[in-house]
Amino acid sequence: MAASTYPDERIEWIVPLPHPRGEIADATHFRSTWLTASRATLAERGYGDGYEANLDPALRAAVLGVVPGVWLPMDVAFAHYQACDRLEIGSEELLEIGRAATRRANPTTLSVASRIAQGVGVTPWTMLEQMDRFYARTSQGGAIGVARLGPKEARVEVHGFPLCALRYNRITMRGILNAFVEFFCTRSYAKEVSSITSARRIAYRLSWA
Repeated sequence: MAASTYPDERIEWIVPLPHPRGEIADATHFRSTWLTASRATLAERGYGDGYEANLDPALRAAVLGVVPGVWLPMDVAFAHYQACDRLEIGSEELLEIGRAATRRANPTTLSVASRIAQGVGVTPWTMLEQMDRFYARTSQGGAIGVARLGPKEARVEVHGFPLCALRYNRITMRGILNAFVEFFCTRSYAKEVSSITSARRIAYRLSWA
């Protein structure tokens, strides 16, 4: 069992946070593949024009010029997701957008996950134990931690992540988590932990059946 980063919490950290919560620096860059996947998903659902109308004029050209596979300054990523947030899409649809964007942004990772899921004895923990590696492919800076709360229940925390300030991201991230673990179970459920969540961090209670 990994020692808890926080002495007041007697839980098992399978992916410990590298520092105490208040000492994790904010992410400075975000992977562009998520933005291009997000834009394509929104366009498929008929939100393309509304999204472009919502973009901050000062960053419009930078956002619309994004190509897959590069690191973007966080202010460009924030401008994209702020425009998404202004669409005020319903929660259930945002969960599906999160799942769909994950399939677009991570086809290789999900293909590997699918093959792993064919093995004997694999569970959602197989994927959750790798979450720090997946996070490192998404953001430069910040950190992710995963704690085991029960046999089929985990807490996932993301710190130093400015996009947590946006409702769009807080909800689509639930869909992203579901997309990752549902290769290993029938259904998963992610619920935001409001006592930990703030403008720079987010936590989810993740369970599955």
